[in-house]
Amino acid sequence: MRIVSEFVRCARALVGGELREDYAFVVRNGDIVAAGDFRDVRDAARDLDARAFPADRLVVPGFVNGHSHAYQILLRGWADDRPFAKWRADALYRVVPRLTPDDVYWTFVAAFGEMLAAGITTVAEFFYLNGSGNAHAEAAIRAARDTGIRLVLARAWMDADYAPKEFRERIDVAAERTRELMERYPEANVCVAPHSLHAASHDMIRAAAEFSRERDCMLHIHVAEAPYEGDATREATGRSPVQLLEELGALGGRTVAIHAIYVSQDDRERIARSGARVIHNPMTNQYLGDGICDVVALQSLRVPTGLGTDADVRPSLIDEMRAAALLQKILYLDGAALGARCAFDLGTAQGAGALRVGGGELVAPQPADYVVLDASNIDPWSPPCNAVVYRGEDAWVQATFVGGRRVYVGEPSPLVRRARDELAATAKRLA
Repeated sequence: MRIVSEFVRCARALVGGELREDYAFVVRNGDIVAAGDFRDVRDAARDLDARAFPADRLVVPGFVNGHSHAYQILLRGWADDRPFAKWRADALYRVVPRLTPDDVYWTFVAAFGEMLAAGITTVAEFFYLNGSGNAHAEAAIRAARDTGIRLVLARAWMDADYAPKEFRERIDVAAERTRELMERYPEANVCVAPHSLHAASHDMIRAAAEFSRERDCMLHIHVAEAPYEGDATREATGRSPVQLLEELGALGGRTVAIHAIYVSQDDRERIARSGARVIHNPMTNQYLGDGICDVVALQSLRVPTGLGTDADVRPSLIDEMRAAALLQKILYLDGAALGARCAFDLGTAQGAGALRVGGGELVAPQPADYVVLDASNIDPWSPPCNAVVYRGEDAWVQATFVGGRRVYVGEPSPLVRRARDELAATAKRLA
């Protein structure tokens, strides 16, 4: 993979959600090492080739996708409009267990290609097709490498009897396989992901938490996505899901709680005290009828929060930002509940912080992950951040850069075009 060092000058850029004119940054070995007004940083880049973007382009930080199940693009269209239990049983569990490693590779190339075309530069992929070994996960890692997207592989641990055998593992086997992936693919940012309180046993969650501490990696887990989890947990243990995670030693600064919809104020305060983070998935929560996460309450407690595309019905962080803002306005019946600046932050800098990865900002020191948008549709009187969040479209994305390397340039690559053909053949076979 080519290592990029160059000087990037932007007539217009969004930095911290604010418009900056004649902004520039210095990229060395794929990282931003200096940034600011052009005149202030140009001397630090006299030895570098330059890249410039004119005033009809808006340069923004790369979008951070905090939670994805890329293979679920195979479900969209035919599996719509079902209650969650039927969607899971008749669609998810029917299709995903039958995927071969080759199927995973081409499905993920197609999904990651869509993400890059939507300006997503980092994706946290929650991957649970691990029951037969690491071959499927390795295919997903290859797909990220070949498309150029920055990957966080949240490797699921599952041992519930009701889960397909293709997802289940013993605790010791899951730990050993996760260690192997970490050591073999350091660029994949592999971390541990006990699926949930209902799909991973208490012993497995305790072991995953200990693994996370020993390896200093993050722990992703679905939490309180639907009412049934809270009801079952309280009936069995007398605890809420968040209280039970804390009791199991799995609530702390490395915890990434996915969804966190059905949580009380006490639960949110526990999350905040522990240093845990939350990933909100507003489009999928609507699609599956899950509910609305109270992001405003989390923000008031300074809980780092990001956004995810989850089921990948349409993997667009612009859509997720807009939905995040609008759902909070509905939840609070207040048009000022959550504004464009905060929604943009959730999809960029705060989202990266929630995953404990670099990116999401056009400042030093950060990876040189950025997106070039067509600014011609932005009204001259509109703050660009508001325009992106409330009126933006994925079609505005003209180019996507990861580590300073251009990985999308306005049309699908030959690899992604082939993946679409392979994906169609896979879908036809599985249907």
